Amino acid sequence: MRNAYLRVASALEEHGSKGRGTSWQCIAHEDRSPSLSLREGEKGVALKCHAGCATEDVVSALGLTMADLFDEPLENRQRPQVVAEYPYTDEQGEVLFVVRRLEPGYDGDRKTFRQFRPDGTPGTKGIRRVLYRLPQVLAEAAAGGTVLVVEGEKDVDTLAHLHVVATCNVGGAGKWSDNYTASLRGASNVIVIADRDEPGRKHAETVYRSVMAAGIPVQILEAAKGKDVSDHLAAGLDYDALRTPEWHPTNPGTQSASQDADSEDGSGSSGTHSGTPAWEEPVSLDRRALPPFPLDALGPLAPFVNATAESLQVPPDMVAFACLATISTATGGRRKIQVKHGWSESTALYLTALADSSEKKTPALNAACDPLRDIETELIEAARPEVEETRQEIRITERAMEAAEKIAGGGGGKSADREEAKADAEAAREKLLELGENPALPLILVRDITLEALALRMAEQGGRLGSLASEGGLFKIAAGLYGNNGKANTDLLLEAYTGGPYSIERIGRPDRRMPSTFLSLGMIIQPGMVAGLEKKNPEFRQSGFLGRFLYAKPAPTEYDTFDTPEVPFAVADEYAQRIRALVGKVWNTKDVVMMRLSPEARAEFGRFYDAFAQRRKPGGDLHDIADWAGKLRGQLIRIAACITLFEDPQAQEISLDRVQAAISMAPYFISHARAVFDLMGKDREGALRPLRDLLSWLRSRPDPGADFSARDAWQALKGREWAEDMDTMNGVLKDMEQHGWIAYRPMPDSGKPGRKPSSRFDVHPWVASPPVHPTNPTTHP
Repeated sequence: MRNAYLRVASALEEHGSKGRGTSWQCIAHEDRSPSLSLREGEKGVALKCHAGCATEDVVSALGLTMADLFDEPLENRQRPQVVAEYPYTDEQGEVLFVVRRLEPGYDGDRKTFRQFRPDGTPGTKGIRRVLYRLPQVLAEAAAGGTVLVVEGEKDVDTLAHLHVVATCNVGGAGKWSDNYTASLRGASNVIVIADRDEPGRKHAETVYRSVMAAGIPVQILEAAKGKDVSDHLAAGLDYDALRTPEWHPTNPGTQSASQDADSEDGSGSSGTHSGTPAWEEPVSLDRRALPPFPLDALGPLAPFVNATAESLQVPPDMVAFACLATISTATGGRRKIQVKHGWSESTALYLTALADSSEKKTPALNAACDPLRDIETELIEAARPEVEETRQEIRITERAMEAAEKIAGGGGGKSADREEAKADAEAAREKLLELGENPALPLILVRDITLEALALRMAEQGGRLGSLASEGGLFKIAAGLYGNNGKANTDLLLEAYTGGPYSIERIGRPDRRMPSTFLSLGMIIQPGMVAGLEKKNPEFRQSGFLGRFLYAKPAPTEYDTFDTPEVPFAVADEYAQRIRALVGKVWNTKDVVMMRLSPEARAEFGRFYDAFAQRRKPGGDLHDIADWAGKLRGQLIRIAACITLFEDPQAQEISLDRVQAAISMAPYFISHARAVFDLMGKDREGALRPLRDLLSWLRSRPDPGADFSARDAWQALKGREWAEDMDTMNGVLKDMEQHGWIAYRPMPDSGKPGRKPSSRFDVHPWVASPPVHPTNPTTHP
């Protein structure tokens, strides 16, 4: 007999089990007749209780582990470990049972799930089965929101980090019941996201049919990359990239049950005439529904960003961008990241957020960079005596050389005096070379500055600097929006992003050469500054400068009150102390230290890199912004490094958690970059304004779904800036029809003389009953 059999049989005997060979009494329950089989296999033994006890429960009762069922030495086998726990609660949040995820799983599986009572006892017999995150699901459904149904708890938690309400049933695929569907009543929409395998598709179909039978609007989507929605998001894709699978049981379209009930033909129109159109989903007129900033990805920076945003009543994006720019500046080019052989990244970040006037742009910037400015003031005062002394010595030496040169070059006087003066001039010249140029006081941050002044300030500071500004003067100059005949030399900005060398050539004065450069940019500017930018200066994007920025287009906050919470002292002080530590241990050092990814982080980033690569190729969803997308992967590494150094200035390795957190930010950056590039290139906001005005008027009517005439629209909207005449209104109505929000209703010819009746239009059902976007419950098309 082999090792595993002898090990288990001995344990059975020690615990009083009666039996031999393959039949034994099970010690996990009261077993009067042998019901436990013990059989030898190729690599160990198999245990099975025919009374229904779980194998792991029997093994645990014997004081063994599942690894003990195998013949090979225990130390060579990785034991299952609990990697996550998922509490299932009742409506009030009281824990009913807990699901534990173990990796590696038992019997060679990659993972295993086990259920426990709240006290840790295995098994959940007699306990009510509920949906995961039940309180949140019930609240969302009661509010008429959207609930996503996925297959596993990990996917639910992944979506929760994106502020999306999602759920699943215990046990995974094949375990859905109509009792679960009852908890979804009231939801305006249920979206089932199927796993891309056969069990996942069958499970999704079961959920779909159960929800549909309950009269709840439902549809099925699946990941575009990977097996499940977690894989999909990890690949850098966002919600909009989910797709309707070809195997869908029926075509759910986009129509809700309430729309179906409006009319027998399913048109949803409140009109009673025949010929009602078969509506399809209209093109959204809303500003792009952009995801909120993923605060959780900021790790130790998140508390300060959240508290400051609440205190100032500004979007977290604005504070996060300002803080990231501040942290990047504090690294001062003294760290690089070795991503792989032949690929290294700087810690320089270029960040631009858009915010309208009076949206507290400057307070948000100041909150982030004030600690750095305080440190800068201290450095200036500490360096001032030595700097002033050196400057004075340079002035004295220059005057001494000038006086000596005057005597040495004069025609009178003794020859010996001229020779002595010449020697004095030479000594002064050598001393000036030794002293160098006039030293500058330490400078870490500048606000709005010209490109020429920026180059000089950087040269004075050894080639490194940070610029945080709310007016965007540097951005305007670089874009050629004023001065230089629409042209600007952005070479310094391009080089400083990568850390390359740069030279300043000056007529009449020595050239200034910087062997390496480092610049961090953080700008919060008004949207109008970038609107139509590509039309005004197409070369600005072609230079590659725009592709170096991460963008944010945060939605303004909906509140503006006098009394706001203060940032807790402990939170503000911790942020300030971390910035101080960065300056002391990173900025103030001379050597450039190379950071690396941990092996696990490198493998994770490699998977993301490969999945992301195809999206930039022709046919990929990012091909139209491939110039920007090509730099995103490196920018995520830069963010991971900056947050790592913020947490530990002496860190030389970037962890798996930090890389995963940075990757989780990709959907946010992609969505916001699209919105900003759209604004730069097409000025879409202005083009859609008349259509938005028309949609707002239609929804404001007593019966929003009723048909209307062109004359009705003209009478309601004339006087608007864009509504110049009836021809303009007819053009807007045509555009609105092309976008799918209205449909022209052919009118029969009455045969009577006189003025023809005004054109009439049917109205899309979404005008009266707009659906809620699952990733932004407050946003309607």
